[in-house]
Amino acid sequence: MKMLSRFTATPRFGALLATIGLLVSATPAQATETCSASGVMAGERFSLAYCAVAFLPGENSVTLWFNDEPIAKDEQAAFEMSAYAGTFANGRERTMVLAAFCPGGGATTAAPGAVKSIDMGLNHAKSAMAGRQWLLEAPQDFKVEHIAGEVIAGGKVSGRITGQRASDGAYAWDLRFDLTLPTQEAASGVSCPK
Repeated sequence: MKMLSRFTATPRFGALLATIGLLVSATPAQATETCSASGVMAGERFSLAYCAVAFLPGENSVTLWFNDEPIAKDEQAAFEMSAYAGTFANGRERTMVLAAFCPGGGATTAAPGAVKSIDMGLNHAKSAMAGRQWLLEAPQDFKVEHIAGEVIAGGKVSGRITGQRASDGAYAWDLRFDLTLPTQEAASGVSCPK
């Protein structure tokens, strides 16, 4: 013990600890990826806390997949390549929302007024009849509360989109996301105006 105390008190060891401390504090923190989707599908409530994102660079479009259970790494990789997620997995129906849109209206900088339409698919595990596929138009079907970021491979995009629609029951959604776009190019996505 006496030798350890003497060793820690040496100036060389103190300088080493200070250098390590500087290196650790200079390392950038990992960005936090967050997402959520909540609302109502034909009267059935939903709250989704897991998601994946696909990116189509030629169009500068994204497809967001909000899911009721954690998304396996292989499924996430497949989604990044295809922008497609099935409604049935592990022997059961999923509660999920797919939202495909152009955050920058075709440009690489996201802007609230640039999002004119959303291709949205909904599925609820408790009610097969609650599922819908729509092409939604702003401002009658949805509102972009906030959106920002760079719509490029590896870019960060964040936003909040809310909306509602009455079609065979009440539908409402609140989509929130803060995600890094993959560098893998998706095979499909929505077309964005140029």
